[in-house]
Amino acid sequence: MNDLFCQQLMGSFLEYKRQGRKIFVLDADLVDYVKGKKLQRGRPWSKCKAVYVPLNINGKHWVALVIDLVNCSLIVLDNDVRLTKLDDMGDHVRPFCVMIPLILRKANKFKHLGQQLTRPWSWRRPLDICAQSRRSGDCGIYMLKHIELHSMGLPLIENINDENVEYHRRRYAIEIFDGSMEP
Repeated sequence: MNDLFCQQLMGSFLEYKRQGRKIFVLDADLVDYVKGKKLQRGRPWSKCKAVYVPLNINGKHWVALVIDLVNCSLIVLDNDVRLTKLDDMGDHVRPFCVMIPLILRKANKFKHLGQQLTRPWSWRRPLDICAQSRRSGDCGIYMLKHIELHSMGLPLIENINDENVEYHRRRYAIEIFDGSMEP
């Protein structure tokens, strides 16, 4: 997913809160993301176990948001939990907890999830799987690497940390430059 998806979801969440569930009309673009129609290399979510979203917190910090389509929950992968209190992070994640079930229900491809589509999903920010950075300015690289590693089922804490973040920054720059990076 991309940041535009986040912005559209947040806007829809504000409308949902303002209008109420009874009269709220979901943005069709959000459903098109779920159907794999909005991104150049989009894939229908019905063929995924998880969807990864880059989430910017207060314009200052990037985290990876995992939409777990198997367990119907959200996971925040955060390399610096000192920057955002748990309650504040909840304020940023809550729109996803509320809107994702609504979007999935509207997409009409997730009937197997049953009651999970009728209520907000839970979320968590595990502290034991992400290395905590002691430096500022690396959250974007951590976020990208967390998505890459988590999607492959590889451990995060052993593969990205302050000692090797510069290597990953350079590697991503080279991959972007020569066009070999897969979105």
